[in-house]
Amino acid sequence: MERRHFLTLPLAALAVPGLMAAGAGSANAATPVQALKGASNGGSDALSFRQIKSLNPDWYYTWQATRTYTGKPFVPMIKDGRRLLQQDALGFVNRELSQTKTANLLGFNEPDHPLQANMSVDEAVRLWPLLQTTGLRLGSPATISPDAKWLDQFMLRVKRENLRVDFMTMHCYAWPDTADFLRKVARLHDKYQRPVWVTEYAVADWNVSKTHKNEFTRPMVEKFMRETVAGMRKLPYVERFAWKNRPINDPQMGTSSLFKLDGTLTSTGKLYASL
Repeated sequence: MERRHFLTLPLAALAVPGLMAAGAGSANAATPVQALKGASNGGSDALSFRQIKSLNPDWYYTWQATRTYTGKPFVPMIKDGRRLLQQDALGFVNRELSQTKTANLLGFNEPDHPLQANMSVDEAVRLWPLLQTTGLRLGSPATISPDAKWLDQFMLRVKRENLRVDFMTMHCYAWPDTADFLRKVARLHDKYQRPVWVTEYAVADWNVSKTHKNEFTRPMVEKFMRETVAGMRKLPYVERFAWKNRPINDPQMGTSSLFKLDGTLTSTGKLYASL
């Protein structure tokens, strides 16, 4: 996935008391272990494979149902309704199970973003039982913010219609404030009482313009990376995380980039590989 733009939501969100207590949604809950580091890469060429390997990940994903690289454990995703209904995404997942041996399946990618899955809550709820037929542990749809109203509405319907969501997925692109980031992770877990996967996160300066350069330097980003990785690994409910790469010349997120333009690791990429 290549994000073009989104508006960050307010940091404060109203908790829904008692929402999603343990029940149908936690049937396949995993035993807590130290959070596993991931990589995300949608490419299928030799450079993409080298980049995945160079980050030393425990797992990777491609925003798709099919794997591209056999050197690391793969987690498939059903990105949107079109891929589910028209491109036999579940068929690919099921046919590759004997090779991938995955126990997990990621749900819709940013359904509340018009340039991503772009799905209504009604559509997502209607299609969700198809994902359940795999028997895999299911990650929630990943909204553009963990505080998104879309996610609240979806999880209320999950409870009401006795659907299954086994872990929450989360995207976060904001300033390099470790305490604030970890509070968001904790709030998502506490709200829905499920393990958390942070499937996309990095530092972004959404105020960049012709007159305002990215104010978050690479040392600031790397300090944030060290602290957040260490912090998530101390949280028993965080199962996995993956830093999101953007091109090094990206105005908002270039200082978070893991790779140089030639595909080799930046200092940030080398740090991530070492963690």
